[in-house]
Amino acid sequence: MKSKIINYIISILFLIYYFISIQNSYLQVVTYKNGWYLGEWIINYQDGGFKRRGLFGSIFIFLNEITHIKIEYLVFSFLFAIYTVFFFLLVKLFWKNNNSLMTIAILLLPSAFGMLLKDPTIAAKKDIFFMLLYLVYFMSLKAKMIIPDFIIAFFIIICILNHEASFFYLPFVAFTYFIKNKAPAISKLKKIFIFQILPAIITMGILYKFGMDIRTNDSVTFLKAHGLQLGQLGIYEYDPNFDVLNFYKKHIYGYQTYSISLLISLITFGIYYKFNELKINFRFIIVQALFLIPLFYIAYDWGRWINIVFSLLTIYVAGEKTLASSTKKDIIALIVIAFNFLWSMMVLHQGFATFPALDSFIKKLYYFIFYKIQNIFQL
Repeated sequence: MKSKIINYIISILFLIYYFISIQNSYLQVVTYKNGWYLGEWIINYQDGGFKRRGLFGSIFIFLNEITHIKIEYLVFSFLFAIYTVFFFLLVKLFWKNNNSLMTIAILLLPSAFGMLLKDPTIAAKKDIFFMLLYLVYFMSLKAKMIIPDFIIAFFIIICILNHEASFFYLPFVAFTYFIKNKAPAISKLKKIFIFQILPAIITMGILYKFGMDIRTNDSVTFLKAHGLQLGQLGIYEYDPNFDVLNFYKKHIYGYQTYSISLLISLITFGIYYKFNELKINFRFIIVQALFLIPLFYIAYDWGRWINIVFSLLTIYVAGEKTLASSTKKDIIALIVIAFNFLWSMMVLHQGFATFPALDSFIKKLYYFIFYKIQNIFQL
């Protein structure tokens, strides 16, 4: 009975996340025509040739030309469909579990799905396409459905052509396949290399060897000719030679506080694993962390990349066995839930934020330690 009530709460929570995702998608894509959202979805090959992230934009431009439906409505309709399927499948996945209050704590985590409550601008990004495919893939493996290896390779290529950041989360796909597939280890490793790693590396190589800049001289003019005037140029005015390291230096405090969010998130998942007597695979964590280093170096929206990690991990733990809860576990879970309401992690250069008094104390403590260490090195 208790688990059933929790399942209803989880379903309501996903429904809230769904409406937030749809609302923000409509605002950013249709109302604001924001170049960082709509602009990213409509990068295309027609305005200058083969380039990174141009696959879906080319499809939207093609559909616009043959149907004369406004581009922003085509993109929003696609996002509407993706989010509808995504959250429907999430409800289906979690509904079958013997969930506890700790599951709710995981779902409210501000670095994972709970980020939608704190920074709704995380929605409407291209990441949702990769996360949906991972969810479908995970549920298929869980149901012991056989997916042809060339289909997996095909969708990995599609994901990278949609957004090259997908490449850096490849260990999640490989790890899930290795754990959930019951074939011999050597056979699985061969297939992971041939059908996952190799196609991904070749695709990335082609993109960076032959792919043009995202923005060409004709991009904005081309979009205007197709009836679209962006409210904010966004990605179409981004300087490819932007000094990312200098940007990090200017916002060093905010970026360093992402470590606080990471630590809290890992502790939260650690509690969940301990409560359910699950084994943590540290080799996977190390490999995935190494894969992500280049992404965190070249792209400054760190909150986005961390959000993908913990959202994928949330999907993965939904497929793990769960143990019966207890009064002690429920009390700890309630404390974690309450704490998750008190802090936030933003997409850009604000890695951790909490209520003003504690936030101010952390900042003062940080600067005290930072300058003490700095003085030591200057001696």
